[in-house]
Formats: sequence, C-alpha cells, structure tokens
Amino acid sequence: MYSKDEIELELQKLNDFGFLMENETISDIRNNLHSSEIWADVFWRRRENHSKRFDPEIQFIFDNNPKTILEIGTAYGRVLNKIAVENEKQTKKANLFGIEICKHCKKYFQAYSKKHPLLEKCNILFDDFLKGSNVHQKQFDVIVLSMNTFPSFPFSMLENLFSAVRKHLNPNGSWIFSTYKPKATDNKYNAKNLRKNYSGELLIELVKDIIAGEHYQFPAIKKDYGMQAITYSSYNRLTRDYKLKERQIYRNTREFINPDNLKKIINNNDFSIEFIDTSSHSAVYYLSMT
Repeated sequence: MYSKDEIELELQKLNDFGFLMENETISDIRNNLHSSEIWADVFWRRRENHSKRFDPEIQFIFDNNPKTILEIGTAYGRVLNKIAVENEKQTKKANLFGIEICKHCKKYFQAYSKKHPLLEKCNILFDDFLKGSNVHQKQFDVIVLSMNTFPSFPFSMLENLFSAVRKHLNPNGSWIFSTYKPKATDNKYNAKNLRKNYSGELLIELVKDIIAGEHYQFPAIKKDYGMQAITYSSYNRLTRDYKLKERQIYRNTREFINPDNLKKIINNNDFSIEFIDTSSHSAVYYLSMT
C-alpha cells in the first residue's frame, strides 16, 4: 500500500512536468488499469506491434507432454494462439485454457479467434486468477505466465500468486513464467540510465474513437528485494476530429526482484527451480512443486 503523502508528492512532480491537467488531483488517479475497458482497447490496438514478438516461454511448454495447459493473462489471445499452433504439432494434443482478468477483452478475443480459428478450441474464462474459484477445472499440467507479466504483480501479492498456482497445478506439473533480466532492468529503469522518462502513443482504429496515451516513468526505487518502478499513464479518448471525450489517469507499479531474492521467494513458497533460461530478452523460470 502507498500513503496519500507519497502519491501527492508524485502528483506535484507530475504537475511540474506539465503531465497533469489543471485541477486534476489524487481523486483522479486510478489503480485498476489492467481490468479497465481502456486497457482492453489499448492492448488490442497494439496487436500489430506485438505480432512479431518472440515469446520464449512457449518452447518449454510441451517438454513433458502435458494434457492440460493454462495461460494466465490471455488478453485477446495472441500467446494462447501460439501455444495452440505448437499444440497442433504434438502427437497427443493438450486441452488449452486461458484466464484473463479484464472482462472487456472478451470481444477482442472473439474477434481475434475469427482470424485464428485454433482459439475456438480453447477454453477462456474472464475472471481474476487469484480470486476466481471456478478456473475451468481444478488442476493443470502446465501453467504459463508469459510476456514478462510477473513484475506487474505487487510484491505484497506474490504469496497469493504462488498459492493460486499451487492450488491449480497438478502435483507433477510445471509453472513457467518470465521476467526481465537484471541487466535489462537496470538499463531501462535505473535512474543513472533513465534518459527518456516521458513517452506517448497515438492509437488509431478505423471507425473507432482515437486514443492518445501519455506515460511518465519515475526512476526506479531501490528495495530490499530489488527495484520498484512507478509509471503514470493518461489515456485520452478523442473523437475523429480530435475533440476530448474522456480522460483517465492510472498509476502502475512494477516490481523487479533480483535473482537471489526471487530464488528465496520460490523456495519459501514450496517450488523448486528446474532451470532458468536466459538466452532471450527475458529470464524464463521453469518451476515444479516440492
């Protein structure tokens, strides 16, 4: 949790930078970006940029011939479709499942499935993995958390994440997740290397409103476990003639845990590391339960 004083100090700096509009206050700041409608719209409109992304987790998913696979954070289905393509190459096909916290992604999953029909064979649930009691079935042979999503979980929620995975993972199953490698994290978020902390994007979809996004990233803060980075994002929904219809501001936190501390967290939560692959842009952790 963060104190009101901490956020007020951040807002003062954002005001100094000209990031906020006049009269915007702490009451305008939201913390639920990844379950919001605007996030579903934004993530969908980034799909062309994401289309050629390499997802290093996929190469390990079928190592032990799983019968059931669950992807956490399916969104509109980009990674799940890649898993489905690999699944078609297997002698024995696995049953594929996905869970996504943002219910507004459902319409985009349906749209993406029309172009990628393998997704129509997958089972998708729009619910919170940490809180949902009906996650398709009780247990899975493989659970995947891809796209460096792991740092998006607050440090205080990691125990809940591990607990939920244990609950839904078969005793001999595997949990695969990816996170940023330490050097990449330092280069991107360390104050000494942070030269450009402001960015923006214009997300245009035919016959749809225009979305203009602005992002301000504060230098990472050192923590006992690694680093913490705070980013503010404003999303402005515009008409086709660029008149403002809606504006929302979100505060996002990413937690970067150094490898030694992450290994301790893994062990303390009754998992063991089978291997760590660092050959790509991410560090992929392949875990089993102890």
